[in-house]
Amino acid sequence: MKKGFLFKDVYNNQLVGNMASNIVKSWGEFNTSSFVNAIISKLKPLSLSERSQLICTELFNHLPASYPKALAILINSITEENNTTDKKEIEGFYYMPIASYVSQFGLQKEDFHLSMKALKEITKIFTSEFAIRPFIRKYPEETLEYLHLWTTDENAHVRRLVSEGSRPKLPWASPLKEFQKDPSPVLKLLEKLKEDDELYVRRSVANNLNDIAKDHPDLVIKTLTRWNKTNNKGTQWIIGHASRTLLKQGHPKALELLGFPQNVQITVNNLNVNTPTCQLGNEIEFSFEIQSSSADKQNLMIDFIVHYMKANGRTAPKVFKLSKKSIPANGNICFKKKISFRPITTRKYYFGQHEIEIQINGRRYGKVSFAVK
Repeated sequence: MKKGFLFKDVYNNQLVGNMASNIVKSWGEFNTSSFVNAIISKLKPLSLSERSQLICTELFNHLPASYPKALAILINSITEENNTTDKKEIEGFYYMPIASYVSQFGLQKEDFHLSMKALKEITKIFTSEFAIRPFIRKYPEETLEYLHLWTTDENAHVRRLVSEGSRPKLPWASPLKEFQKDPSPVLKLLEKLKEDDELYVRRSVANNLNDIAKDHPDLVIKTLTRWNKTNNKGTQWIIGHASRTLLKQGHPKALELLGFPQNVQITVNNLNVNTPTCQLGNEIEFSFEIQSSSADKQNLMIDFIVHYMKANGRTAPKVFKLSKKSIPANGNICFKKKISFRPITTRKYYFGQHEIEIQINGRRYGKVSFAVK
């Protein structure tokens, strides 16, 4: 994107004008000037989602009152070549207000099948993962029937919609509480996608399982243990990626599933930080040594935990991945790692005592403290 470009500016005067031009090709009665003026006069102060919603609302105001007729116009308009000059910057968000139109105005029972077909077409160009969730809530059985059907669709974007749209905790979306409580309907869908040829789809399957693992860790482990018997490299990749939260938590069965048993024979020695005090904006370096006392090679998943000081005066742990290593019989491995305390938007640092702890195959080995001032 161009320097200084704000992401919300994908919704700009040019996009609105192009949308109007495309719709009028599909329906000659569309009042393009009214549509454009109703949007661009209000666009500037709005956020990305607010701009998308404004466009969605004005689509409703300017299209026929009949949902089937309006939907047909919209679907026909997106089959036209959308001549957007800054196409790379738009990245498909042109279609977000159209997907929202379906999710907001197509929820009547008599419109359900039309809406499902529309979301399938839209997701081939821009994801319908958010738009399908109101249908899952209102018509769970009927929507699940479509999702099961789409698991074998020839289009990878449609197959991904199955796993991404059904995620119990999809980021930037309200949770599907029924699936949080009972994820078995979702697991039946994922079962059909576990050997999908596309990494794009498998990544979504793994992310969905990772969501479920936060509420039902043992159920996910049971599922992955069964999948582990599948002689498929793609499925094996899913198992590793879906286990990431469980691995950070040191879940023993997840670690064992991936070949990292808890009963390793090791000690952690010489855990040190290079300075007892770190100035905010600087970095520290810590080091340690792992010594094996086993006559056999051992597989180690090595993490470190930073216990960050918080605003309430207490520390909170954050697990970071460090390395996966095989330590030889009676061997040792040395590590050094730097931690930055430069200000970033995703984490706020506080003055006070912090700690670093080493975690190997889910077990914790020693702490060392330092101060941030």
